[in-house]
Amino acid sequence: MSDTLFVSTRKGLFTVSRKRVAWAISAVDFLGDNVSVTLTDHRDGRRYAALDHGHFGVKLHRSTATGWEEIAAPTYPPKPEGYEETDM
Repeated sequence: MSDTLFVSTRKGLFTVSRKRVAWAISAVDFLGDNVSVTLTDHRDGRRYAALDHGHFGVKLHRSTATGWEEIAAPTYPPKPEGYEETDM
């Protein structure tokens, strides 16, 4: 059984740890942001959090040794030279 619980809410990501007598919040990340899902990759221990920014869409973040980093969204490759758009 784990001594740590990650709680994703509309108000942020809360890390809850088991203390000697009870559970207590030990860390708060993304305060005020809607964290829709959090998971831990057991291969390397990194945590991933999906933040739903409403109009701007979902952004994926990965834990690092010093905090969190945003994972860049995939982009379309550049159009080939001389290509003309005909489907408008």
